[in-house]
Amino acid sequence: MSGFHRLHSLRMENDAAGYAMEEMRRRFERLTSRHENGTAPRAVSAYQLFQTPPDLAARLVGLLGTPVRCLEPSAGLGRMLDRLACEVVAVEQAPQLCAELYQQERERVTILQRDFLTVEPSETGLFDAVAMNPPFHMRSDIRHILHAVEFLKPGGKLAALCLDTPHRERALQHLANTWERIPAGAFRSEGTGVACVLLTICKP
Repeated sequence: MSGFHRLHSLRMENDAAGYAMEEMRRRFERLTSRHENGTAPRAVSAYQLFQTPPDLAARLVGLLGTPVRCLEPSAGLGRMLDRLACEVVAVEQAPQLCAELYQQERERVTILQRDFLTVEPSETGLFDAVAMNPPFHMRSDIRHILHAVEFLKPGGKLAALCLDTPHRERALQHLANTWERIPAGAFRSEGTGVACVLLTICKP
């Protein structure tokens, strides 16, 4: 290879490397400019943490109308909190997730670091609405949803996700006002391919 061709080749390699570095710089600028909420690419994990996909979180919260006061009993990293424009009590058991929620400093959100099944309505008061994506392990979604109904005011509405299994159908569908099956793969971006149900329960 002649000196000229060698110089030209090195220049092409340098230009390519510079382009790649510029693309990487822009990517990191986009990431660092994002809000520090549940959608940010943070290395935070907890047992049974499968965040609600953003589009599904928006649909779930949209089913609640315009509540004045809402309970989020499985807050995770705050995907649904981002979409609730009201006073919220958020319950989360995992300390590392609570630490993230505290750092997000949302207005009108009170955070309780507790196992939701140990919280009673006498401690929090009643709510116009409940928005929840409970843990699914060992049918705990059934227990969490049934417990959450106790926190609703008369006329209040709960919107929740649960696994799509015959056992959940027998336990919950007779209580539900709506029961929408979400195809398997909706949570694939969050690390699981399970099929689930989006349900609502209105308290008489």
